[in-house]
Amino acid sequence: MSISTAGVITGDLVGSTEMEEALRRQCIEAIEQCFSHFGETAQGEIYRGDAFQIYTVEPASLMEIAIRLRLSLIALGQDARLSLSVAGATERQLPVRMANNSEAFTLSGRNLDAMKSARLAFSSDSEPFSSDVRIVVSFLDDHLSQLTSKMAQALLLWLDNPSRQHAELADKFGISRSAFTRIINRANYGRIEETLRWYADRLVRYQRN
Repeated sequence: MSISTAGVITGDLVGSTEMEEALRRQCIEAIEQCFSHFGETAQGEIYRGDAFQIYTVEPASLMEIAIRLRLSLIALGQDARLSLSVAGATERQLPVRMANNSEAFTLSGRNLDAMKSARLAFSSDSEPFSSDVRIVVSFLDDHLSQLTSKMAQALLLWLDNPSRQHAELADKFGISRSAFTRIINRANYGRIEETLRWYADRLVRYQRN
């Protein structure tokens, strides 16, 4: 198989051993829905009960995948550790237990093992790119970790409908427009939008080098 630039996220649920089984199943379903959201451009699998990995041939979508994963779990009152990587990779062979030693998979798995209190980590085969994105990811991690369940739900609705007016989103959310605007502003959706735009721009420069 040929090697091309790809994105990989390796992650695991936080505190899964203390979860009730019904809640753990909800978390797994939320993760699987994130996988399916990106269609044929991404392949995801859950293994060992609470660990998961997703591979995408479109690394430009990697940051959005990570944000959606975190928001989907925070909406349930839970969270996950996610190790993101962008580097060369051959297409993953399922299941995950079948080894793939290409760089994107190696970096993602290695950095997950090294994570402590952080919930997001980033690495790539370019140190300047890695250094830039790691700084932004650190701020993003702090921001996401402070969100309430309701804020996460509102951000997910906005991500699914970025061009809709707040009044329309409020109807879908089942609250008044002013209440929805307060929630989405407190969740600082503009910061999420800016982060996705910045990452896409920085990735283009990385791919040119």
